[in-house]
Amino acid sequence: MAGIGVQEIKKVEITTTDGQKIKKGELIVIGVKGQDVVCRFSELDKGGYFVTFPVVVEDAEPVKYRINSITYCYKVKTFEVNKKPDVAADAAEVAADHADQETLAPAAL
Repeated sequence: MAGIGVQEIKKVEITTTDGQKIKKGELIVIGVKGQDVVCRFSELDKGGYFVTFPVVVEDAEPVKYRINSITYCYKVKTFEVNKKPDVAADAAEVAADHADQETLAPAAL
């Protein structure tokens, strides 16, 4: 047995502008290029990017931001989207029905 033990512990805490800790999945608002972006926090990846997920779009790809591009960050207490779930389904169904129309096909010479 060695006479000395060495253990490196790296702990990263992500906090909001007002100092509250952010956990994975929490709803936040961040300021990016003058816009308010409401999203869910995911992680700080190995490349140093702040990774989030959109709130409204299900099964969406993660959105990454450079830390320096975020001007502020706050937790969101409540957020509600008032949309009819059948409207999106109807629009997708109509688009699928009309996807094979000649108007979408290349013009024949």
